[in-house]
Amino acid sequence: MLPTMDLNFTPEDEAFRTEVGEWLENNLPLDWRNRGVGGYREDEDEDVQREWQRKLHAAGWLKLGWPKEAGGREATPMQLAIWQEELAKAGSPPILGRLGVTLAAPTLNVMGSQWQKDTYIEKILSCEEVWCQGFSEPNAGSDLAGLKTRAEQRDGKWILNGQKVWSSGAHYSDRSFLLARTDPEADPPHRGIGYFIVDMHQPGVDVRKIQQLTGGGEFCEIFLNDAVVEEQDLVGGPTDGWKAAMTTFGFERGGLANAARFERAVDSLAQLVRHLGASADPLLRQQVAQAKIEAHTFRMNGLRSLTKAQQGQAPGPEASLTKLFWSEMDKRIQETAVAVQGPYGALWPDSPWAIEEGRWQLGWMWSQAETIYAGSSEIQRNIIAERVLGLPRGR
Repeated sequence: MLPTMDLNFTPEDEAFRTEVGEWLENNLPLDWRNRGVGGYREDEDEDVQREWQRKLHAAGWLKLGWPKEAGGREATPMQLAIWQEELAKAGSPPILGRLGVTLAAPTLNVMGSQWQKDTYIEKILSCEEVWCQGFSEPNAGSDLAGLKTRAEQRDGKWILNGQKVWSSGAHYSDRSFLLARTDPEADPPHRGIGYFIVDMHQPGVDVRKIQQLTGGGEFCEIFLNDAVVEEQDLVGGPTDGWKAAMTTFGFERGGLANAARFERAVDSLAQLVRHLGASADPLLRQQVAQAKIEAHTFRMNGLRSLTKAQQGQAPGPEASLTKLFWSEMDKRIQETAVAVQGPYGALWPDSPWAIEEGRWQLGWMWSQAETIYAGSSEIQRNIIAERVLGLPRGR
């Protein structure tokens, strides 16, 4: 049974929103705002992202939802959503080590040893170390349990061999939180996986940037050739990798946090249509109106998820609805923005004649990837069909 949606903010929530807004007004430089709106090239903004992360950490914002005993503020799910929403409204740039901050550090806080917590968490949050993710492989993306990278114990250490792909920011990362197979005979195969912390600067690790459609190269391949991992850098037991990975994935998806982003995108789309003198086109007006409706629907669904979280309920398979909805919605927004530009929409983003400095072309390119990462649209539809709607599994 779905919880009754709560559309009200408490006085404490409104006070928190004011606090966040005032801090951002005083600490987020104007020339850092709205960088990469509609898509970005991560490796062009590295210095800004690094410095912004350090400022957020120094002010205590990166542990906002953490328990007090871990140095956090124990913010409620609603306050966490307010924080993300205010960041989006202010045009905040992303942080450089966001995978480490949002995925690795919380996972270590839940499953890591005390030594791992003491050694790594503060370094991750302060951007002293940048961490990347080493999960996907050329033949094990959506089917993560099919990964082939091997981890063998030799002389009290773990020796890793294999290949990872689509590892964002690996070329400037210091460590990777990485999955490797510790038991090739395990049945089912997901029971034979370990979760490792890998030093990216050692001789056994080779990182190669992948040239992307956007012109950037922040997606990378990682080649492991007898890479060494100390026993103390194994998270949990040798076959606890799947459990740790599911813990990591639990921090990856959210609802309301993205609502402000898409509402701003729709407003920008409407401004673009007016600027190009195309607002009289009835079909285009309908597309913009549909985008506005979808963005509002997304916000309402986010409030439903927040209500559930506020009541202490864990997210279920219906979270796949959120991921599927926003990724497909953003693709439609970007496609409309590029199409309304006519022949200018085909220009490369760096072209001097590109409209709005090519932000919509970059956004369109990124929107193609959004339907793949964090669970492809095809996988989300399967989850919704089988686990939400209860449909029979195909053969």
